[in-house]
Formats: sequence, structure tokens, C-alpha cells
Amino acid sequence: MENLEWTGERLTTGVESVHGVIEHLHRYALAQKITKNKIVLDIASGEGYGSFLISKNAQKVYGVDIDSNSINHSKKKYSASKNLEFIVGSTDNIPLTDNSVDVVISFETIEHHDKHDLMMKEIKRVLKKDGVLLISSPEKSIYKERDPDNIFHIKELTIVEFENLLKKYFNYSHFYNQRFVIGSLIHLVDTKIQSEFNLFDGNYTGIINDLKEENFYNKSYFNLAICSSELINVQQEIGYSLFNGVKVVIDESNAISTALKSANSQIEKILNSKSYRLGNFIFKRINFLRKIWKK
Repeated sequence: MENLEWTGERLTTGVESVHGVIEHLHRYALAQKITKNKIVLDIASGEGYGSFLISKNAQKVYGVDIDSNSINHSKKKYSASKNLEFIVGSTDNIPLTDNSVDVVISFETIEHHDKHDLMMKEIKRVLKKDGVLLISSPEKSIYKERDPDNIFHIKELTIVEFENLLKKYFNYSHFYNQRFVIGSLIHLVDTKIQSEFNLFDGNYTGIINDLKEENFYNKSYFNLAICSSELINVQQEIGYSLFNGVKVVIDESNAISTALKSANSQIEKILNSKSYRLGNFIFKRINFLRKIWKK
């Protein structure tokens, strides 16, 4: 079936942005890890591919989005998944009953509105007592460097604002940065928590146990958090992780190569066509006559 129309707001399976695709798939990889045999809400489900990925392991997935066109598209595209249900709704009016889901997934949603407290109250309402929220948000202090004219972002948050908001509603929260490293790396903000995963950077003059931020590509543009009212074993639930982006890069490179070959083929056909050769012949003769006329 046809892809959902690309508006610049929602990632769709028809978009081939190396940054966006890898980052979104990495987040949903983490979502798959914590939703096995769970009842899940994917709030602001968009095109529906993320809800579909989660449904492969989950008991039941509700994809909720405010846009009815996106919901109708999702219902058709993923109709074969029997444990997946798409419903029109919003972050401040979730169409589910109290204490009905084990996990809420909210990726790149909160910045699209300013009803942050209402959103958190609704998420808390639908979550079971021991339920978990996995949420991401662009980092306000630097995200405009990457996407300076995003008209869909209403209220972005810094990591401090993000932490303050979530800690109001959840007893336990762990925060992560996500950065693009020809792939996507998600790592804890709190370096005091021990991890078996080490980050290294450097060159022939020296090596450091950390990552250096480049001017654009590998800055931590996104903040993530896993939250619950019950104690979370952060290493067991999330830990450090890397999403290999090589295949996405290769696929995009192949797509560009195919497009260039197609364009070159079309140009070759035009150059060899009778109409082009006739037009070129006439054009050259006109230029020749112009030169004579000027003399």
C-alpha cells in the first residue's frame, strides 16, 4: 500500500533519513526489550510502524494518535497483527481505562504540545501500579542546531526540565542521552551508575574513556527516560545499547545510486532523442547567425 504522506512531523516508512530512521528504530528496539508479553500503549503512534514492531513480542499493543488519517492508515497497513489496535486519542485524553497497561511508550511526543502535566497525569492514570514509562524528548539547548525551523515543536525541554517533570510523577527515573555514531548510542546520563559498557575516543596522541562531541553529528540531541513508581533494575531493563546503522546507510546509499542511474539514463535518452538533436542543431545555427550579425 502507499506510504503515509510525509508532512515533516511524523517519521514514516517511506522516509529515508539516516539520522531519523536509525534513532527511531533504536528507541523501538529498547521498547521491544521491555514489552515482552506486556499490555502496551504507544502514545502518538503516527504511521504505526513502531506499534507494529512492539506487537511482535507484546501481549497487546494500543497505538493512539490524535491524527485520524494516521490511525486509518495504520489500521489498513497493519491489519494482519491481531494483538494490535489503533485508536484516535490525545496525550491529555487517552481512550483507555484506568490501570490498564503495563508499559507506556512515548517517543518524540511531548515537544509537540505544552500540556505536559496533563499528559503525565493521563499516563499515570492508565498505567498499572508497577507500570513503566519509556519516553524520549529532543534536547532543547541544542536541538535547533539540527532542525532550526521545526514548526511542529511547541515546547521542547532541557534535560533538567525533563528530569523535573518526570520526577514529579514517578518515584524512580533513570535518564539517558541518545547520539548518532553511524548508528545510534543510548547511554546513562548518570555516570556514577556502573556499567560494563565503555565509551572510548581519541587518536594516536591519546585515548580517553569518553566520547568527544563533534560539531554536528554525534551531539546528544535526544534525552530518554525510563520511569516507574516501583523500583527499576536499570541494567536489566535498559543498560547501554548500540543500534547498528550500517544497513540503513547502505540502503540509503543504494537508493541514491539507483536514483542517479535512473536520472542519468533519462538524460541519456533525452540527449539521444531526435527532438533534442534537432533542437540542438537549430540552437547552434541561431548562435552562429547571431555571431555573424554582430560582426
